[in-house]
Parts: sequence; structure tokens; C-alpha cells
Amino acid sequence: MEVSAEKDSHTAPVRRDVWFESGGVRCAAWLYTPAAGDGPRPLVVMAHGLGAVREWRLDAFAQRFAAQGWMVLVFDYRYLGASEGSPRQLLDIGDQLDDWRAALAYGRSLPEVDPDRIAVWGTSFGGGHVLRIAGEDHDLAAVVAQCPFTDGPASLLSRFRSSPLSMAGLVIAAVLDVVGSVFGAKPVLAPVVGVWWMPAFLVSPTAIAAASQLIPAGSRLSPRTAGVLARVPAVGKGLSATVETGGQPFRPGDTAVGRDTIWGVMSGPDGGGDSANAVAARLALRLPLYRPGKDLRKIAAATLLCVCDDDRAAPARTTARLAAGQDHVQVNHYDGDHFDIYVGDLFERAVADQIEFLAARFTAPAGR
Repeated sequence: MEVSAEKDSHTAPVRRDVWFESGGVRCAAWLYTPAAGDGPRPLVVMAHGLGAVREWRLDAFAQRFAAQGWMVLVFDYRYLGASEGSPRQLLDIGDQLDDWRAALAYGRSLPEVDPDRIAVWGTSFGGGHVLRIAGEDHDLAAVVAQCPFTDGPASLLSRFRSSPLSMAGLVIAAVLDVVGSVFGAKPVLAPVVGVWWMPAFLVSPTAIAAASQLIPAGSRLSPRTAGVLARVPAVGKGLSATVETGGQPFRPGDTAVGRDTIWGVMSGPDGGGDSANAVAARLALRLPLYRPGKDLRKIAAATLLCVCDDDRAAPARTTARLAAGQDHVQVNHYDGDHFDIYVGDLFERAVADQIEFLAARFTAPAGR
């Protein structure tokens, strides 16, 4: 369903705020439509990674794809961002896969879309999701997975090596979260990125600084989060200048996150992009069982894997091993860590490679 529209010029793609239903709740999305051209168009369906929202640099990729004359659907998973669902900041793998299925059903229902030219694009945890979805949906034209989470055991081993102590804290938080959920308690939130002492899903000395580069300019930290940075400056070392640590305070309870946390709550600019550096800790107990890289062999569509060789969250070596010997899978390697591919020169290289890959599949004769 369409909600509103915006465009920068008469020739720029139009971006509309739309929504679709998944599991009885509404998922918020952007729908990019090229301003010129006739006939059914290709569609790229996109979503983010672990706990992230579409404002975290997915618009940069979507704008490039829409400039090629393709339609683009970018959505937030339920419980996150502008999408509905409670409790907030919950990341349930099954629910997120259902959100992908609902997004594809919505895209296929659009009269402007060519159903034979639909691609899925996922990054980080969402990169693993698109492999699982493509393994069951053989009507897709192409798959792009950027820094994909492909193997739970490999990612957890990498995480353990980063800081065994904080890994133990994450597991304890996960157990407490599961127990609390039985009694209807609010989720125990664990940080997505953090430094060595935090019970975070991704730990490195530069993880917080690197992830902050994705946050849109004008985002404000909650008073509680800003207070933590003031008392422990090392936590915010290298934090992107686009994130405001002062300025007009806001009530975290009034944001899409719905609560505060010392790990980081942000209010996005212009009333959108509210997010948190936190998801329900219970996910940590599910990660070892999630191995979407094994679905690569089930995929019928041409697949592009964009991997960063220094990735600590989604080890590139494991992804390359899972893709080896599969003719329909192309692996592109980039120098950098998990968040480097979203910005700067690495972004320019990756998005150019992805456009070239998708363009070839969208122009290929039917049945190829």
C-alpha cells in the first residue's frame, strides 16, 4: 500500500513510502520507481543486516540501482525501524525470512514489475537470508549477497577469538533473555557492535567507529547513550562526526525503539531512521544453528557474493569455501572489514560490480 512520495527532480527516480503485511503486522518500505521508461521493469528487493535499518546506507545502494531504470524495494524487518511489531528490537530468524517472502509477494503484485526479472539483495545477516530464500524460490533472476553471514559456527568461532570474556557475557544475556521471555519480560538487549568488554555480537577495537559511518547525518544519541560516551570516551573513539552527541535531547520512549539502552539509541533526522545498537540477546543461542551458506547449492539463479577479506563478522574464507565448485556462484573479494564496503572507495567498487552483475542478468534472454 502506498503512503507518500518524494522526488528530487523531474528526472530523478521517485521514492515512495509503502508498506506490506507480514505475519499480521505491517513492514515499512521504500519503493523506488524510475521517472522515465515504459513497460514492466526489473525489481531489486533489499534489506539490511543484524539489527540495522534501511537508513543505514541502503538508500545509497538503492539510488544507484534505480538510476539504472530498475525498481527497488527496500524494507525494514518487523520489530525494527519504521516497521510494526512488538517487542521492539527482536530478531527472529524465521520471522525475518517470512518478511522476505512477503516483500517478494508484494513486489510481484506490482503492475510495473516484470516478474521474470526480480533480484534479491541482502547484506550481512540479510545476505544470509537471501541465500536461504533463493534456495527455495527458483523464479528469481539473480541474487546479490554482500558480506553475507553464511555459517553460524564459523562466525561464532571468529567472535570467540575476538574476546572470550565478552562472549561469555553474551551467552549469559541470551539465557536470561530466553528465561525472561517465558514470563513476558521485555527482551534483554545486547549490543550489535562493541569493544572487548561488551557482550556484543561483533567485537573489535574499531567496530563502533566503523558501524557509525553508516548512520545518517543528523542522527542524535539518546541522553543516556551520550552520557556513557562522556564518562567512557574510549567507547566512542573514532565515532562518525555525522552522529550528534549533544544538541536537543529526545525521549527514547518516543522513538521507534521504544526504550533506552546504554548500548546506543539513536533518533534519526527528519523523523525517520530511529535505531539502536542493540537486539534481543536470545539470538546468540540460535546463531550456531543457522547455516544459510549451505543453501548455495539449492539456488537456481546466478549469485554474486561480495566478501571482505578481513571480515570478522562473516569470515570470507568460509563463504568462499562454501561457494567453491558451484558454477552459478561468483565471488568478488574486497580488501577491508565488515563495514568498510558501505562507504568510500570500497562502496564505489562494490556497487559498480553489483550493477554490472545485475544488468547482465536483467538483459539475458529468458531461461538463461
